[in-house]
Amino acid sequence: MWLYLPQCAVDSHQDTTAMGQVPALLALLLTATPYVHAQTACSVRQDAACVAEMRSLYTNTSAYWFGTRFATDCPPGRGGVLCRNTRPSGTSLITRLLGDSASDPSGLTFVINVTYPITLPADGTDRTYTGCGRIVDVPLAGPQYLSIDPLSGTEYPPFDVRELPEVTWPAEDNALYTVIMYDAGFCFTHGLYVNVAGGRLQGGDTIVPHFGPGNPVDRANPYVWLVFKQQRSLDVATVNNLYTTLSSRNQSSVFVDDFISPLGLSMQSYGINVVMAATDEYASFRLRSRGLRNGCPFFYGKWLSSYIQERGGLPSLPVRLGLTVSIDVTFTAPAITYTSCDIVYQRSPVNVTVDYRSRDLLGAVETRMSPEVSLVPEEISVVTLRDKQYTLLMYDPTPELGKTEQDAYVHWMVVNIRGTDITSGDVVYEWLLPMAPVLNQLYLFALFEQTTSISTTTAGSFGSTDCRPATRCKFRAGDFIRYNNLSLVGLRYFRTIPDTYRQYMAYAVKKIQTKQQACWGQASERPQCPFSSGMKQTNPIGIIISVLTILATYLTSWIN
Repeated sequence: MWLYLPQCAVDSHQDTTAMGQVPALLALLLTATPYVHAQTACSVRQDAACVAEMRSLYTNTSAYWFGTRFATDCPPGRGGVLCRNTRPSGTSLITRLLGDSASDPSGLTFVINVTYPITLPADGTDRTYTGCGRIVDVPLAGPQYLSIDPLSGTEYPPFDVRELPEVTWPAEDNALYTVIMYDAGFCFTHGLYVNVAGGRLQGGDTIVPHFGPGNPVDRANPYVWLVFKQQRSLDVATVNNLYTTLSSRNQSSVFVDDFISPLGLSMQSYGINVVMAATDEYASFRLRSRGLRNGCPFFYGKWLSSYIQERGGLPSLPVRLGLTVSIDVTFTAPAITYTSCDIVYQRSPVNVTVDYRSRDLLGAVETRMSPEVSLVPEEISVVTLRDKQYTLLMYDPTPELGKTEQDAYVHWMVVNIRGTDITSGDVVYEWLLPMAPVLNQLYLFALFEQTTSISTTTAGSFGSTDCRPATRCKFRAGDFIRYNNLSLVGLRYFRTIPDTYRQYMAYAVKKIQTKQQACWGQASERPQCPFSSGMKQTNPIGIIISVLTILATYLTSWIN
């Protein structure tokens, strides 16, 4: 039986935000990070005891991922960014920074004070950022300051340490200093300042502007603040040339010890502090936008795996979603005028990217045309998909949730895709717009890596025999995947909401309902809503009841 929901507020999308925020409650809880530090020698003040403990950490070959455990975690032949080690001989922080022969930590004579501000939006809204296919909520009751204790072991998400911190140190009168913020794991410079006076990071000359931790992998990584006393004032052009030369030599990686002698930096007394940064969607999105690495499949797979398993799982997909490719989906369509239940509707042109507007719910009118799909691998700079074949399947597995029988519906299917070009593949099923009769429908774009070519006839044989272009076709997705030995590498989820275009298509085009069924009685009996076409609100009580009905339906389905 078709369930028709009232149309009030769903076409204009004005009242769907609250619904979209219900799954976000889980994200809110997961991203709220209380920073509780254990007592260490550096907890209260950076005195001699603190410096002694820092020297021990400085020379510890098992303290970080690039130390003694690296050989176990990354045996020969295992590649990927997780095992990328620009300086494999540097197993301790001191050798990582100052070279293989460095072993005497006595030059480390002070610990730098590093305090990160955590600010709130000036407009009074909650802290959020664009993540991987969703807006991430990062709640905070009020402004905070994170004073970095290098011995605490606290791992900070890059979003919380993205801003330039307050950096101070015990300075000598009339002395100038060089300050470096350095990724000790991947050997990248995240900030370089010279000719800084006064024991505080202000003034001076900026060679590399601050760029907060951007850890690309699911593993804690040390980001080091260093302060060296200069013997003289440094020429900015000379330092710029040196940095450019060093970074071009090693594909943007720079080793700190290559700075020491050319800049005349003192090794007799220098300072250090270490910020341990994990990874988060903020870092992944930022690195992806810069074309460096796409870490979003990891986060998206982790979230979606939990989402599906909480609802009983799917027989067509594995429990753990080890995704390596992002599927970016953009719906475009021209302006349209249509009549639904004797009311004329006018809709503006559509241009919606599902990847970064997941709080919005899409209606049938927005998804009426086949989308543009782009595939973005983890290693953006390397064409990793070029010599492979893929299957793209858009299907509705909602009837399969929590069950073992296969009862999915196929909406689009392309096989034998070469590389990232979707148009290079062979179409098995043409695009069929989603026409969800209820709010909480689950639609998935699934990308599978093929081991061999697949004939369209074979692929189509897994669908029901009574498929017609106007209606949905049942499809045994699990059998198709197993028969062709397909490996899931990408997944994109989106939801749709019943709208007036779906109503129009149901009775006027697809003929899956009568007009009376689709229109829920006579048009004059339904409460009307203030759409952009200029209609007036005639029944405010009906509107309130309709919105509450939608919310109740959605909340019940989400909780269950």
